[in-house]
Order: sequence, then structure tokens, then C-alpha cells
Amino acid sequence: MTFLDIKNKFEDEINQSFELLEMHYAPYAFGSGMIAYRINGILIKIIYDGKENQVQLLRTKEAMNYSTSVSWIILYTGLPADLFTDQALLSIKE
Repeated sequence: MTFLDIKNKFEDEINQSFELLEMHYAPYAFGSGMIAYRINGILIKIIYDGKENQVQLLRTKEAMNYSTSVSWIILYTGLPADLFTDQALLSIKE
């Protein structure tokens, strides 16, 4: 599963309106990438490490502005395919 596959599947699975805040994709760096969304005021970030084939899902505790000083809560770290079966994704939909 590539970063773009993860992005597309996440957007399909979340089934809510969202605002795309930032996206960086580096196909020359093992396909790694990072994407940030605002969903219901909460900030969500997905980081994919293509070399290690690991994805990390993060969120903020409360609604806030997107900046470099945001405090992130790690919801999931693991294989990309398992992200969509994990409870972390369900906690975003609530």
C-alpha cells in the first residue's frame, strides 16, 4: 500500500467533510509522505514512512489552529493495512 493509496482510502473511509491543510509526498524517498486534515475542527495527521512501511495516525485533543506548535496525540502506529481495521480510525469518526 503506497502513501497515495493510504490517502485515498482514508478519505473514502472517513465519510465526513474535511479540509486538506497540508500534503507532502516524496516518491523518491521510498514513497514517504505526510498529510494533515481538519475534520470537525480537530486536526488529523497521517505520516507514512515508505522505507519501514509504517504509518502513524495523530490527532489533536481539541479544535485548534494548524501550526508547528500543535500538541499531537498518537492514535496508531503500525502497518498501513491495519490502520483501517484499528479502533484509531473509529475514534476519528465519533
